[in-house]
Amino acid sequence: MKKIILLLCLSISCILYAQPYLDIAKFNYSYSPESGLNNKKNPLRSNFFNINFNLPVELKKDGDAFIFNPFYDHNQGKVSLNDFHVMSEGLLVGFLKKNIFKQWNLLSGFILRQNKQAQKNLKDAWQYGGLILTTYKKNQSLSLKFGIYYNKEFFGNYFIPLAGIDWQINTKNNLFGVLPGNMTFEHKANQKFYYGASFRALTNSYRLQTIDPCFSGDCTARNYLRVDDNQLGFFADVYPLKKIVLTAESGYTILRRYCFGLKGKTINYRADYKNDNFYFRLTLAYRLRFR
Repeated sequence: MKKIILLLCLSISCILYAQPYLDIAKFNYSYSPESGLNNKKNPLRSNFFNINFNLPVELKKDGDAFIFNPFYDHNQGKVSLNDFHVMSEGLLVGFLKKNIFKQWNLLSGFILRQNKQAQKNLKDAWQYGGLILTTYKKNQSLSLKFGIYYNKEFFGNYFIPLAGIDWQINTKNNLFGVLPGNMTFEHKANQKFYYGASFRALTNSYRLQTIDPCFSGDCTARNYLRVDDNQLGFFADVYPLKKIVLTAESGYTILRRYCFGLKGKTINYRADYKNDNFYFRLTLAYRLRFR
């Protein structure tokens, strides 16, 4: 969450306003090949697609706003000898309250999503969560952010403290993001070309079809796939039109882990597959820049 916590922040990172722009609509595709520097250790191949929309509805009074963020994720590939084909669809509804105190804003949000094995009609595939994020605007160039994120994952309750920054270093350079979910350094070459470096951390869990529901004598056992993917890369943004941006990014994963788990009342079984590799990412977005 993740996208979120694409956590983080999952798909929600797009609406935290910890950046000099807002993507109203965004389409992502990323690919990590099976072969690489560590291809002898649990080789992993991943094809990931994401689409999300950020729809702010500003209220007339004081600039407060509701934010609606529907999203869809699809991930297909193989880890070791295990195929996976999972998807996530959901909605985040947030409310931005400005000036709760002098120079302080508050963003709160509720997330409802269905994470499951694709093309399967599975019960108990819904997750719910939320976030609270406060923003302290120190001056026109620097804002600091603090908060907490929660999601009811299939492996258990998942809490993450949040800390972020939105820093306009000068007219050409920006540093922005909310950790541990994402952080971006952006340099403006001209009106049509930007480049920089980015980090993002994703945590998600997906309900899987139970092959043997009475494994180990526990007929309440449940299957899930947990994905932890941390990406560090370099990107380039090209604006063919004023509000249309094409992004190409490439980098390497850090401490990436895919975990197949079986959790029930009497058992708690987990099989981890760890392997880092290169990734390649393409993005098309309709973007509103604030600076």
